[in-house]
Order: sequence, then C-alpha cells, then structure tokens
Amino acid sequence: MWTELEEGFKYVKGDKKLSSMIILIGLSSLFVIPFNTLMPIFAKDIFNGTAKTFSWFESAAGLGSVASAMYMANLKSSKFLTKITMYASVIFGVSLILLSVSPTLPLALIFMTITGVGMMAQTSSINTYIQTQAIPEMRGRAISYFVMAYQGMIPIGSLLIGWTANAFGPRMAITIAGGIGLLATAGFMLYKHKVNATKHLAFE
Repeated sequence: MWTELEEGFKYVKGDKKLSSMIILIGLSSLFVIPFNTLMPIFAKDIFNGTAKTFSWFESAAGLGSVASAMYMANLKSSKFLTKITMYASVIFGVSLILLSVSPTLPLALIFMTITGVGMMAQTSSINTYIQTQAIPEMRGRAISYFVMAYQGMIPIGSLLIGWTANAFGPRMAITIAGGIGLLATAGFMLYKHKVNATKHLAFE
C-alpha cells in the first residue's frame, strides 16, 4: 500500500497541471469551503432568524449547487475544465465576500446561491479533470489524493474558521475566507501561465 501511495505521489507531483489542481482544492477545502460552518451564526445572530432561516441558507446553497452540477453534467468535452475551474473559483471567492457584507437577508440568500454555484463547479471541474486526464493505471491513486485534499482538509478548516470568527467576528471570517480563495486562484492562474510559457519556449 505504501509503495502504491508513493508511486501515486510521484505521478501527481510530476504532472504539474494535476498537482496544481489538487493544491487548489486543498487550499479551498482548508480555508474557503468551511464557510458553511458559520451559517447558523448568520441565520440566528446576524439576521435575527430561526432554524427556518438557516434552512433557507442551506436551500439557497443547494439550489446553486444543483444548477452547477447540471451544467457540469451536460459538458460535451473536458477541453475547458481548467478555465471552468478558474472562473468557478473566482465566483466562489467574490460571492463569499459579497455574502459577508450583505445588509439584508434576501441579498445574502442570493449570494449564498451564487456561492453554491462556484463551490460545486470548482469541486466538480477539478474532480472531472483528474479522472479524464490521469493515465488509467494511476487514476485511482490520483483520485485518492484529490479526496484527501478535499475531504481531509475540511474538518481542520472548520476549526480554523471557527477560531477566526471568534477572534474577528463571523462577517470578517467569511471575508477572509473569500479573500484567501481569490489569492489561491490568482496563484493557480500565475502558475498555469508559467507552465504554459515554459512549454512554449521548450517547443520553440
């Protein structure tokens, strides 16, 4: 098992596009996706609501996620998955920042829906990219690293955003999460541009 894990790690590390995708979802799962941990506080304390208000937030995120999943399911080609990942990550980060400063509940629910769109599109596009681009004999191992980066980081991220909310307030914690998401996306874009430029020079 350890030999297979090591081989999978070497393969993922050697494929720069694959590794950058996994790093992006890892950062998102650690710092951005756990924003949902604070939604009960938004529902009860910020918007003076009840359990019903919290269910509206969850339903809004679910609606956005379903719409995004339907779009991803109807993709005809995996050609634009990297661009979808970048756009989805930007949408995710910006919508979180707008959610954090929303003055009214209806506006917050709109941005929560958009957040669901960005989050699902980001996760699905990265997952699909790995499954379609990894070589068959390494696909399972690459997916295992994706799952580790995705699901393994969320519990730790929930603790971090809880601490941040306790120290700076829930609105600021969500703002910070969105900002980190945008910074991670910018880093991903710059890295992708650098890799493409290197390949272009090597080809010449």
